[in-house]
Amino acid sequence: MKKSLYRLLLFSILPLLFIGYAVYVTGKTTDDFYKRFSSPRQNSFILGSSRAASMNPEIIDNIIRQKYPEAKLYNYAFTWAHSPYGPKYLESIKKKIKPDTKHGVFIVTVEPTALMISKTGPDDPYYYTENDKSVARTSNVTANPNFEYLIESFDFSITKELNKKIMPEKNQMVEVSVLDNGQLQGKVLKRFSPEKRKSVNREKMMEFKNRIDNLRMSNVRMQYLIRTIDFLKKHGKVVLVRMPISRTAYTIENAAVPDFDNTIKGISTAEQVEYINYNHIPNHYKWTDEVHLEPESMDQFSGQIGKYILLLK
Repeated sequence: MKKSLYRLLLFSILPLLFIGYAVYVTGKTTDDFYKRFSSPRQNSFILGSSRAASMNPEIIDNIIRQKYPEAKLYNYAFTWAHSPYGPKYLESIKKKIKPDTKHGVFIVTVEPTALMISKTGPDDPYYYTENDKSVARTSNVTANPNFEYLIESFDFSITKELNKKIMPEKNQMVEVSVLDNGQLQGKVLKRFSPEKRKSVNREKMMEFKNRIDNLRMSNVRMQYLIRTIDFLKKHGKVVLVRMPISRTAYTIENAAVPDFDNTIKGISTAEQVEYINYNHIPNHYKWTDEVHLEPESMDQFSGQIGKYILLLK
């Protein structure tokens, strides 16, 4: 009887240990979000979609430290589908912030798709698309290891991940990792030819136009943006930022939501926070796909934001 129990335990525990090792070890490095849900509470944030996910907190910290010595920025931006402004994102932010923060800095990036919903659906948080995604589903955003996230939200293949450790992917174009400060860091390993890049980006912009054409502005999301600002103002300096995108992408956004900039200006005035639209400032940035800045350009842009914040009253 005892031998049978020992065998049962042996053959139960070893597979579980193997699975745990594969999920935990590979999950830390291969998943875009795991580190953000397994790091401690923070006192300053970069918020928004994937456009902001690779913004460099270290560069900004080094610039603003003389004015905001207590602030240490953490990139808590996900994607337009995971972290549009709404009750779930705000709830996650509240769980992630250090409660006693008084002198933090909060870069709140805005774009139309982060404040839109489906044209065919009701403007009711119960039906929002982010409800079944990791930001909404992860109740504990500081556990390390975060088994809740790994079990509930981490889409993985143990065989694939372990094989990648043994035989790295061939012809990989970008190497992506999440740093301890939350930044999604991308390293360009290989580039398309100029002709191929134009073709790929043309397709991406067609997809982008089709997506935004099927969305409409949400009054409820707008109210949650205001609630997010109100919450963060209690903890420090809030700055609204519209990140630079290519002229093609910006034209598509403005055709779909022509009043967006004025709407955000109205919110910034009412909330008494600064707003800057970097699409109105000439630049020489480069984008991987017309909306996401390449790593070098993102570092330059991060420095520009830092200098802007340093000059604010």
